[in-house]
Amino acid sequence: MRVARALLRRSAVQAGQLLAVLLVAAVGAGAVVALIALPAAAVDRGVEALVAEAEPTAGALRVDTALARDDPGAQDARVRDALADAVGEAPLSLVRAVRSEPVPASVGGAERSIVLGSQEGLDRLAELIAGDWATGDGEVTLAEPAAAALGVGVGDPLVFSGEQHRVVGVWRARDAADPAWFGETLVASGRLGDAVGPVIVPDAELAGLEARPRVTWTLVPDASALTADALPSLAPVEGRVRAATSGLASGTSYAVTVSGGLAATVARAEQAVAAARVLSATAVVLALVTAGIVLALVARALGQVRAAEWRLLEARGLSRGRGAALRFGEAAIAVGLGVALGVVASVLIAAATDAAVPVAAVLAAAVAGLAGVALVAAASRPAVEARRGIAETDSIVPALGVTALAAFVLVTASAVPASPVRYLGPSLALVAGVLVLRLLLAPLMRLAERVAARGTGLLPVLPLRQLGRRPRAVASAFLVVALGAGAVVVAGLAGGAVARDDDAQVRAAVGGDVRIRFSGVDRDPVSAGPYAALDGVEGATEVALVDAQAGSTSVGLVVAGGGFAAVTGVAAPPAGEELRVRVAPALATRLGVGVGDDIPLSVPGIRSPLTAVVAQLGTVPGAGGGGMLVDRDALGAQVPADAAALAVDEVWLASDAPERAAALARAASDRAATVLTPAGASTRAVTEAGTLAVAASAALVVLVALGGFAAAAAGLARLRRGEVTPLRALGVGAGAQARGRLVELLLTALAGALAGGLAGAVATWLAVGGAVAVADLASLAPLVLGAVLLIGVLLIAAGAGAGVRRRAGVGS
Repeated sequence: MRVARALLRRSAVQAGQLLAVLLVAAVGAGAVVALIALPAAAVDRGVEALVAEAEPTAGALRVDTALARDDPGAQDARVRDALADAVGEAPLSLVRAVRSEPVPASVGGAERSIVLGSQEGLDRLAELIAGDWATGDGEVTLAEPAAAALGVGVGDPLVFSGEQHRVVGVWRARDAADPAWFGETLVASGRLGDAVGPVIVPDAELAGLEARPRVTWTLVPDASALTADALPSLAPVEGRVRAATSGLASGTSYAVTVSGGLAATVARAEQAVAAARVLSATAVVLALVTAGIVLALVARALGQVRAAEWRLLEARGLSRGRGAALRFGEAAIAVGLGVALGVVASVLIAAATDAAVPVAAVLAAAVAGLAGVALVAAASRPAVEARRGIAETDSIVPALGVTALAAFVLVTASAVPASPVRYLGPSLALVAGVLVLRLLLAPLMRLAERVAARGTGLLPVLPLRQLGRRPRAVASAFLVVALGAGAVVVAGLAGGAVARDDDAQVRAAVGGDVRIRFSGVDRDPVSAGPYAALDGVEGATEVALVDAQAGSTSVGLVVAGGGFAAVTGVAAPPAGEELRVRVAPALATRLGVGVGDDIPLSVPGIRSPLTAVVAQLGTVPGAGGGGMLVDRDALGAQVPADAAALAVDEVWLASDAPERAAALARAASDRAATVLTPAGASTRAVTEAGTLAVAASAALVVLVALGGFAAAAAGLARLRRGEVTPLRALGVGAGAQARGRLVELLLTALAGALAGGLAGAVATWLAVGGAVAVADLASLAPLVLGAVLLIGVLLIAAGAGAGVRRRAGVGS
């Protein structure tokens, strides 16, 4: 008991230092759990949103064939069995629907053409706005827009197939853009050409129609089970479904087709998840490394203030082994309590945001805690004077080790893109860069000292000499400021790069704010007029998309009509004697052309190749990152007026509310069309989780780094305490010593900030896989965090200088 009380009193004397250890451990462990759990939950929500917001035909797969006359039930069972084998464990649900060819009907004494159908899960996909669901023979329901087009309501009769039917209910689709509807025009507008529908009837009536109806099975992602981890199971489904349908069509007289862009949407989601995870991993590593350095600083300070105590205990017979056991036990209690508090706090935060905490996150915090115990126990041992060679080795070995590890991870990620280690590459590159640049501190300061020594003043020679000859004294201050600056740079550059990449992706896919694509335009030309008149639409342009050939290279040729520049912000080269075009940089690189060069262009329906002249190099909206843009009038002057290349097959709209404009466009269309908006092409819902994680980590790293810088300044004061009086005796006044300490700390912080900024830029370039722009550092988050770091460093350095002035004044 006496021993326990003695140890407790011993710890109580340094309660402040041990409390600091506990707080840093809590922050580090809490950061690990929070930065793993919260971004993971945000990524899962983002994946669900990305797939749900995709254009309806891009968010599902549809199998289509003719309805079997003899036994539709057996046909349905056979297809379901085949699709179940193809889907496997992927989170997909199946929705069956039948639609007839237009059939004649008598409505209120007028002859109309209607589309009959049946719809699985109609009560889930739609809501009744009048009447009830059909329950018996002769009862039908129909969509609200179809009822309006026919001028009928509940109780009105419809005569078709030689029998009278009664409308018992009118329903409205809960979301006409739901992938289960697969972008069906009838559901949104109630019209398809001259036909109106769908009029929902019993399956038995559909099987007896003269013209065989079409039956579809739509595979729709299950939102409740759609997470980032489910994407790998979705990726191969389309290929397996296509293989399964070839077997279904074998031995039958009807074709089975598969349509939908689910595979492309899943691939887009997987790329976004990978980008978010790289940024999240960078956030975790930055928080861990910074917390570890600060923990070591606090522990070293604890060892310094206990140096005399350890010498006394060793003089009284305390063995090294028992001393190590005492340090380890004390560290285990302080760090263990901190880790427990940090994990509990993070779990509560995660619960408040409905985020599940993975077991791996808690295990990672536990492992980090064990490492923290070892670090504190080692760093708090009594200081031993090290030879210069050993001191340099202590700095070089970690730098080389982390650099080698970062190189291994980056090479492995390049050779095996699916390897999980790819998430750690950027963060390890940042830490390695900071450690390597730290080795340059002493040589650069010695060089600066030689330059400064040509003058007659004490400043800045004295602080430069201190930094050049004893860099280890400020190594920790350099590292924490470098990591803080690196985190700020990563947060700013990554956020800007991800936003720019997303904007470019959206522009390449959508062109304007709403993109409407039609089929069958060769028989029924498209006009932008009806869509330009929609509420909220500020501009419209007619576009033709042509598959052309430039030599042996396939080229997407965007033929721009009037108003194209107003809708997209990009103007096609004006018409002239030559066919002038705008070429995307990626395509120009493939073709090896520049401004002023000629390109032989083969256009479908035109026998002789055209000669196009490159007038501009720049992005081509709606061309998927490549392509070529030409003015419609310019192309019209080179080809016959009835050329297929001039047939408008798309309408692009400008609107401040794209989703509302898209819904109105669907409701206004009477022809099959797909309607794409920026939300349907964006990956921001997923990647935003990574950028927010990096920003949160940067804020945490900056705060912890300031604490570490303060601890490093205090440690430097203890280390240099013996220099104050001799310098005073040599004529160096209190003010000069204070200014020297201030300059020393500020030079260290400046060097650390520059090193961290450079390493952070490299890490961001590796993380986002593209160019970074320094202008992104002018955004709110890096400006605020940078200001906090700068002000904190200035205050701490000023405080350290004031402390030196006070001690030097007392000494005099």
